[in-house]
Parts: sequence; structure tokens; C-alpha cells
Amino acid sequence: MSEIKIRTGRTNTQTHRAVLGVDEIKRILAREVCAAAAVPMDADSTHVNVQLSSRMGNYGSEYEAIVTVTVDYEKMPTAGEDSK
Repeated sequence: MSEIKIRTGRTNTQTHRAVLGVDEIKRILAREVCAAAAVPMDADSTHVNVQLSSRMGNYGSEYEAIVTVTVDYEKMPTAGEDSK
């Protein structure tokens, strides 16, 4: 058997890690979906619902998020209200 040659190298690395709780995950998802839909998330006329779920699949856990953004046009300011 031939000799196994091992080459070892060292590089300088920097690692960033964040542990997110459920509320922060939901807030980030809501913000990103609202931005993608061009809907102001903090408007009185906007309601966002985020549902997180997980289930066991053939190869481990499968995760899913359902983000529903509802815009209530009756709560939006009219042209006359904007000028006040």
C-alpha cells in the first residue's frame, strides 16, 4: 500500500452566528414578504399573518412558512386625508 500524504493548511476565518426566536423569525419573514409585495408593513391598513410549521419527511424535518399579507383598502387614507 502506498503512503497516504496529508497536506494541512490553515486559513484565517470569521464565523457569524445568530439564534433567532419564533417572534423574530416571523417579523423577518413578514418584513421581507411585505417588501417583495411593495406593501407598507406598519400601515394601519396592512395585516400580516405568519404561520410556521414543521413535519417529519423521508429525509428529516421539513419546514414551511406561510405568510399572508392583507391590505384593507377601507382603512387607507383618502386623497383628502393625506393633505391634512
